[in-house]
Parts: sequence; C-alpha cells; structure tokens
Amino acid sequence: MPTKPKIPWSRYLPAAIIFGMGVGLSVIGFTVVWEWENRRRDYELNRSIDGLTGRLQQQIDADLEVIRTITDFFQSSQTVNLNSFEQFVERPLSNPSTVSFIAWVERVQDGDREGYEERMAIEEDRNFTITQPIAPGRFVQRDRVAEYFPISYIAPLQENPNISGFDLTANPTYQVALNRAAQMGKLVVSERLEWQVGSRSRRGFLAVHPVYEQGLSPRFTFEDDPPPSSETVKPLLGFVVGWVEVDNLFQLAGARGNQFNLYLCDETPGTGTPPDSRQPYPLLTLVESTELVTSNSATEPFALDVPSECPLKPLENQRNRVRAVMLATGNERAIRREIKVNGRIWAFYIWPTDDYQASRRHWRSWAVLIIGFLWTHIPVTYLLTSVSRTAEIEALALARAEQAAQLQQAFKQLEVEQAKSERLLLNVLPKAIAERLKEDTQTIAESFPEVTVLFADIVGFTKLAARVSPTELVQLLNEIFTIFDRLAEKHGLEKIKTIGDAYMVVGGLPVQRRNHASAIAEMALDMQTEILNFNRKCHESFAMRIGIHSGPAIAGVIGTHKFIYDLWGDTVNIASRMESHGVSGRIQVSSTTYALLQSSYCFECRGPIPIKGKGEMLVYLLTGRKQDGICTPLYDMPFVEEA
Repeated sequence: MPTKPKIPWSRYLPAAIIFGMGVGLSVIGFTVVWEWENRRRDYELNRSIDGLTGRLQQQIDADLEVIRTITDFFQSSQTVNLNSFEQFVERPLSNPSTVSFIAWVERVQDGDREGYEERMAIEEDRNFTITQPIAPGRFVQRDRVAEYFPISYIAPLQENPNISGFDLTANPTYQVALNRAAQMGKLVVSERLEWQVGSRSRRGFLAVHPVYEQGLSPRFTFEDDPPPSSETVKPLLGFVVGWVEVDNLFQLAGARGNQFNLYLCDETPGTGTPPDSRQPYPLLTLVESTELVTSNSATEPFALDVPSECPLKPLENQRNRVRAVMLATGNERAIRREIKVNGRIWAFYIWPTDDYQASRRHWRSWAVLIIGFLWTHIPVTYLLTSVSRTAEIEALALARAEQAAQLQQAFKQLEVEQAKSERLLLNVLPKAIAERLKEDTQTIAESFPEVTVLFADIVGFTKLAARVSPTELVQLLNEIFTIFDRLAEKHGLEKIKTIGDAYMVVGGLPVQRRNHASAIAEMALDMQTEILNFNRKCHESFAMRIGIHSGPAIAGVIGTHKFIYDLWGDTVNIASRMESHGVSGRIQVSSTTYALLQSSYCFECRGPIPIKGKGEMLVYLLTGRKQDGICTPLYDMPFVEEA
C-alpha cells in the first residue's frame, strides 16, 4: 500500500507563526471583553434577584402580620363572637394575600362541650357539633376526650363549608402545630401540610398564634405534658389559625418567570424528616416559563424534567447537557437566596432560562474574535496556496491506496464465499469424491469388493403423518435423522441418502476399511438405543426396522446437475430386502454379514425366510455385543416369530 508523501515542515513554518500570533491575540482580546461583559451582567442579575427576594420577604411578613393583628384584637377583647370576628377579618382577607382563610379555634373542656355546642348553634343559627373527619369532606361527631380545639369561626365561610366545629387535634399533624404554638407562646408557622377536611386536598402551612387571658404566656402544656406551675402558665383561650398557600406568592411579589425558573423550598433543618436525616427538602412552589438552559438549545431543544426536591441540581440524565449560567458563585447550580419565615428557612432558587441566555449574548467579545480571525486569515491563506499542489498529489495517492484496499477486501470476500461453497459441496459429496470432481468433470464410478449396507425405516411414522401437521412431521423427522447423522460421523460411515422415513448408510467406501461390518453393527445398535431415548423424550412410540447386508457394490457420481453420491449392486437390493422383510424394533442381517460379525456380536437365528426376487434366505437378528465371550443383549426378551 503506497505511503503518504512527506512534506517538509519548514514550508508551513511562516504560515504557522502568523496563524499562532493572530489566533493568540484574538483569543486574549475575546477573553478580556468576555469577562468584562460577564461581570457587568452578573452584577445586574444579582441586584435584581436581591430586589425580588426582598419583595418576597415583605409579602410573607405582611401576610403573617395579619395573623398577629387579629390575635392582638382577640387578646384585647378577651371575648370573641361571630359578628366581631367577621368584621375584623373581612378587610385583611379582601386584599391579595397568601392567607386563604382565617379561623378562630376555641379551647373547650369536655365538661363544657354541651354548653359550647348550644351556644355556637344559637350564634350561627344552625346545628353545631364538634366533629372529626372520617374521609375528605365527611365528618362525624368527635369522640369524647379531655379537651377540644374546634373551629368556632372561619372566613371566608363560602369557600370552607361544613368546617365549623372541626376539632384540629383530631388530626395529629395539626395538633403538633397547635402544641408548638402553645409551648412557644407566639406565632408559629408549621412545615408543609395538607388541608384534607374539604372536598379536595390543598397544600400549605398553618400559621398558629395562641391567645391567652390578660396577655401572652411563654408556655402552655396540653393534657399529656407534666403540669407547670401556676406562675408560668396562664389560661389558654384558643388560637388564631391562618392557612397559608404560597402558590401565588411569586405573582403577589411581582415576580415574572419569562427569563427565570423560580423555585421555593422549605429547608428548615428536620423538615418532614428526622433531625439527622440527609433526605432532600420538599419543593413548595415554582414558576417555570421555558426549559432550562442547555449546551446547544438554539439548535437542539431539550426539555428537562421538572424538579421535585431541594437543593436543586442537574439531574443524572441531564448532567452532560445542562450548563446553567456561570454566576458569581462559580458553580453550575441555581442561584440561592434565603427567606426567614418566623423561624423557618425557606430557600428561594432562581434558575436562568434560554430567554435569559439569549439576553446575555457577548456580541462585543465575539466581534473582537471574528475581526482578529479575519486579519489572520488573509496572510495565512496566501502562504498556504504555495503547498496546494502537494496536497492534491497526496489526495490522489490516498485515493489509489483506498482503491487497493477495496480490491484486497474484495479478494478476501471471494475467499470467504469460496469456503462456503466448499462446505456446501462437502455436505453433499464425500471429501475424496469432491476433490476428484473438482479436478475431473467426467463420470466418477468405482467398484468396491467388500462393503456393508444398512437400511433403516421408522415404523409408525406413516400413521403419525396422518395426525400431525406437515411442519411438525418434518421437524420430528429432522430431529431423528440429525441424531443418525451424528452416529454416522462418529463411526466413520458414509450416509448415502434418505427416502421418506428411510435412512441408508454404508461402511467401507469411498475409502476402503476392514471393519466396515462392525462399524455398521455399532451404528445399528446405537440407532435402536437413540430411538428409545427419543420416544421417552417426546412421548412417542416409534420403532426402528433395520436391515444389513455385506458384499460388493459400485459407487459413483452421475449427471451434471444436482450431484449425488449413490450406490448400486445386488448388495444394495439385498440390504433393502433385509429391512423390508425385517422385524419392527429389530436388526436383521444376512448370513454374509453374520459370518463377519459372529465372533464379536450376539445373534438370534430367525431361520430361512422368503425374500422377494431371491427365494428363501437364512437371516439372523443382531441382539447385542459380546464382552469377553459373554453376550450383552440389547433386548430383554428373545424374538418369537408370529404364527
């Protein structure tokens, strides 16, 4: 194969020097301008994010201040009725807020239950009872306990029908929030919960503020806590409870997601998990506009999975394609800010989108790079023109080499196809005959003075053909004859052909051998054994009728199309008669074959039988092998001629 011509490197040295200097200066200018643009845009981005975070904090603080204000009203009045409750909460709830409802939860002792229910029924002008939920939207009367914390008043009532009277302590998660507020004596915001007492489930937070007689108490205990001293605990009147839903928090704070994907998570330590757990924190709410920034999103849009946990990071199947905007933090994750919510830590994540990436195009730096490359291109192109002729010669040489490789590949393919043809020919003809046929196309015929021919027929196969499909029939026959083919190869015999369910094999040709009769006998015994194994495996009842005869024969190949190696002579006819006049499940041999095998094999004399075209002939049944002069019969019972 011709080698590629070598070109002296000195010819490219001037062009390489100019190219290196031009590219280097262009890249340096590009990098400097790129960094300047990045710092300017990062400063603007962080400034806008800090402003958005401040507005979110103000919105949350303002919404929670509504709960504190209502609590101060109840604290100062010491008595709460339906009219005063509705008048005081009407104005706060009319303004856009994350607080979806406000409720007054009164503390009721078990001894005061009946009086409380009667008072509330008169006040609300309807049947009233303390209830507990059994299914979403379905309530039953509350079981008797030491004390209750039912919802006495709730606003807006239209959106929360049938909630009045619901005992919050009937739900363990709500009871935890009440217990914590009572112990701390101030406003408490729970972790994310589900409000399931209505017809549908709503996710949000309970903002709970306790109300005591004559001022707030630093601590209050429920019935399961040890009793505190009377100096530290004042009577608890109840709780002001607000349900906070943050789904519209971004909208209330004026956050638009046209260039950012916004996520809010509760990352208070121990939220929803044991304190030492490292499990991810729950995602509270999100605003997504488009798919996240990808490595080549302008030409290959790639939508990402919506995250469901915090802290946010690229998912495993997106790690090779996601590159968030490089910010001042120097990582590839979302920008994170914290919002303090009454002792809880809410994490605010901002993930830039493709729209933001488009607005961050560094056109000044790219302009510097392109101009530098253009100035470098002019002298380099001029210098490289001088070696263009050499490149053409190299291309021609490579083309010639490729043609030579293709030609060599064609020769190898031809050898493979020739080997396939050889294998196919050897499947039809013996190897010695195939070699002679390739050298001489004339008729091939040989006379062999001593061979042994075996004919075998499957008894019962004709009846089987009438009750099974052709496909199943051929499959069974192929399985049996494949076993016989392996036996012929094992004993060094030559398979001649199969006719229907008959099998013909010969020993002693095309290469003469002295033990041709014993090889045929071994195969006959093995065939009887294999057919019994096949019957057990396939639950069939086949039997082999085998006939063997020894004598001279003529073998050869005739014709010019569809060659076949065949056998002729009286020996073949007698062997066929031995099979056709034989016994099902037995091996019948002529007296000639018996004389060759009687010293090594066991026989039963069947006696003279009439043979078509031959008259009466003395025949024997091969029953087994002799080991040290002792017969090892293949059959348990001796043959008995039928009357």
